Amino acid sequence: MPEFQFQSLSEFFAMGGHAVYVWWSYAIFALIFAFNILQPLLAKKRILRQLQARLVREEARTVSGFSEPDGGKED
Repeated sequence: MPEFQFQSLSEFFAMGGHAVYVWWSYAIFALIFAFNILQPLLAKKRILRQLQARLVREEARTVSGFSEPDGGKED
């Protein structure tokens, strides 16, 4: 059975005098990890909102009688 390296919980959190470096590195990792999870989700939401707005604009343009940019010709 492995032995616990620290005599108390406060020694564990002090990390042998290196707590500042250890806990800051964990905090930086957590922030980067959270950013890597949240950023694509927020980007997807933004892109879907932009596409929906474009669709609404295009539908409003065709309903109001404006011609299409290519003259409404089909290929």
